[in-house]
Amino acid sequence: IVESVGEGVTELKPGDKVLPIFTGECGQCRHCKSEESNMCDLLRINTDRGTMLNDGKTRFSKDGKPIYHFLGTSTFSEYTVVHSGCVAKINPDAPLDKVCVLSCGISTGMGATLNVAKPKKGMSVAVFGLGAVGLAAAEGARIAGASRII
Repeated sequence: IVESVGEGVTELKPGDKVLPIFTGECGQCRHCKSEESNMCDLLRINTDRGTMLNDGKTRFSKDGKPIYHFLGTSTFSEYTVVHSGCVAKINPDAPLDKVCVLSCGISTGMGATLNVAKPKKGMSVAVFGLGAVGLAAAEGARIAGASRII
């Protein structure tokens, strides 16, 4: 749940329910404007440096020493600070204890199937691996109407 927002952030407000996303979107670059990719020119390679993009500094410290952000999301902490493009706003009625699992593997697998592979109804789809990503890819194939999911 968004506690506060930084200067210039207009798409989020305190109280919004959000999910952190590993590969964020700035919304402005050619990849973000494309329907084929979310490999954002700004956020794809810069969120793994452990610091904020605007000033290169971390927002965490312990005993006066910096603690660096983890993969741009720092989801193993009670609070985190992220670029606004690294969260997805969700339905305010969504139960957080259920939707929290959607943030990584589920969105990756379903997104790969529905937004990249785009199987047509009646097609066969093969999925290699049935971890969270693979299961979500298979579910995406089912939703798309695949007649056979291997």
